[in-house]
Amino acid sequence: MLTPIEIDQIAAATARKLYKMLKEDDLPPTEYVTVKEAARMLGVSEDHMRKLKDQFPHIKNGEKQQGRVLFLREGLIKNYAK
Repeated sequence: MLTPIEIDQIAAATARKLYKMLKEDDLPPTEYVTVKEAARMLGVSEDHMRKLKDQFPHIKNGEKQQGRVLFLREGLIKNYAK
């Protein structure tokens, strides 16, 4: 059985590896994803993602309230890896 310290060490090592993998990913910096895709990436509902939108780089594609919110994929990855 693992001790809490060993579990923390494994979690930290895994997070560092994941961050390194995501950082090295050569996705173009202007790739945008929909609310649905962003929510799936972060493991939250679409409604919750809309509430969180100001915490992530995004644009609104369209006019007024009818526009679609699109999130910068790289911004989601960077914020998720923190």
